[in-house]
Amino acid sequence: MSSEKQHPFHPLTWLRNSFLAGVALVLPFVVTGWVIWLVVSFVDNNVVPLIPARLQPIAESIPGAGVFIALIALTVVGALAANLIGRWLVETADKAIASLPFVRSIYGGAKQVFKQVAAPERTSFKQAVLVEFPRPGAWAIGFITNEDTAEVAHDTGENLVAVYVPQAPIPTSGFLLYLRRETLKPLALSSEEALKRVISLGIIRDENATRS
Repeated sequence: MSSEKQHPFHPLTWLRNSFLAGVALVLPFVVTGWVIWLVVSFVDNNVVPLIPARLQPIAESIPGAGVFIALIALTVVGALAANLIGRWLVETADKAIASLPFVRSIYGGAKQVFKQVAAPERTSFKQAVLVEFPRPGAWAIGFITNEDTAEVAHDTGENLVAVYVPQAPIPTSGFLLYLRRETLKPLALSSEEALKRVISLGIIRDENATRS
């Protein structure tokens, strides 16, 4: 005989729980579709006006045509940049932008970030760790982004690693810290799983770990 206490059936409680369960199941699909639609619409609205006028009505009638055209254009540009003339054009443009005091800072930073993202051997977030931040006794999730910090070690005299501590729930905003590796606590979570914790404000957890 089961020892579990049977709770009486309440229609309003059942309706509330069913509604919340439906929201939890459907809302992620809705949000994902909405974000994809926003991105596709933004690209379409900015790419379609750049193609020949006689082709614009056809492109406007096909959702995502601008994205497809943008992908082809970026692929062609990447292929052209690999040859001698393409490299010369890129180097010439780099030198021209480097002569502009304010613009070169923005361009240089953006170039480094996107080159890192586009690299097949990308290792932007090498490892997820716990960082004692912003004060002793408080721990935040961080990501080791660079272990080659000779330019900083030269000035500090210490062997440091670069750690990015994202702000929840928007991980693109955060803090870059240079810390001694021995002060960090490695996490068993992968970088992707740790990032999910940051975005979800810690709500997401490993169900298997809680059962063990």
